[in-house]
Amino acid sequence: MDEHHYLLIIGYLEGRITEEETQYLLQKVQTDKEFSDAFEDIAEIWSAKKAIPNNSGKANEALARLNKKIDDLEATEQVRKNGSAKTGHQNTIILKLRPMLAIAASTLILAGAFWLYKAKLSNKPADIFAMAEKHTAPGEKKKIDLPDGTTVTLNSSSNLRIANSFGDDKREVYLEGEAFFDVKRDPQKPFIVHTGKIATQVLGTHFNVSAYQNDSNITVSLVQGKVQVDMNNDPSKRIILDPGKQMIYSKNNHQAHVADFITDDITGWKENKLVFNYDSWPDAAKKLSRWYGVPVLLKDSTLLRCKLKGTFDNIPLAKVMEQIRMVADVSWQMQGTKIIISGKCN
Repeated sequence: MDEHHYLLIIGYLEGRITEEETQYLLQKVQTDKEFSDAFEDIAEIWSAKKAIPNNSGKANEALARLNKKIDDLEATEQVRKNGSAKTGHQNTIILKLRPMLAIAASTLILAGAFWLYKAKLSNKPADIFAMAEKHTAPGEKKKIDLPDGTTVTLNSSSNLRIANSFGDDKREVYLEGEAFFDVKRDPQKPFIVHTGKIATQVLGTHFNVSAYQNDSNITVSLVQGKVQVDMNNDPSKRIILDPGKQMIYSKNNHQAHVADFITDDITGWKENKLVFNYDSWPDAAKKLSRWYGVPVLLKDSTLLRCKLKGTFDNIPLAKVMEQIRMVADVSWQMQGTKIIISGKCN
């Protein structure tokens, strides 16, 4: 793997690459196994560096693999020096990764000791604080069966973490992205979905949660049963949803409101239906990017004020764009690996 891709991964983890670079990275993860493996290794190390309670065994294995890769890079670097070749990019990677590996190694030791100590205090095994993680690439969907009989359908570009303590006295999961939950009823063990500052608690029900990191809203939509939604651990802001109702929480002003919804508009993605329900063009572009794994950019600022409505049933991206072009006053073109949309709106 070349130097640019190592630096791209590091930049992504540091949160300093552009939206376009992020979309390229996500597509690369989906299509390039070597890049995907390197990304997972570096991400494991990064998690250990930040002392996130996770499986330190995985991080140790990743640490060993990445150390070997850096050793190989240094060996190549020495050959290049002897041959008087340019070595600037290679040096940059080594300078960035070596300190990260050293910090990660020490952090793994400290983090491991901390979680063992915490486990001892609570009289629980140490691995109870670990998380099992499931994720989907752009364009991918995945069905996950949890130990309690609950089924989770994970939408594209999403991540679900399940605590190893899942099912002890409560059932907790952590979602980034979108998922549909078919929760097995258990009155003694509430099921809780954490999405940032929102916690959705149920006993047994069917509901959808959309909480992508780069979206401005978190939306909880109840299909069947009843759910309790808490914000910022503040009981005074608690919302109880009935079937056919959804809570929309704004990350910008930290306010929430309840609205009606049409089930197919919210859950159509499970049947490979791409649904735009008066989505803003920026939101539509994000949805297209996640669905097809291709960066979609808006060229004209006039599109920021427009809305898009339509349903596309499992058809290729080019056909979707052509149908959008026919109903909206826009044009589109493929530039390299990205789509550029321009024009006005009807």
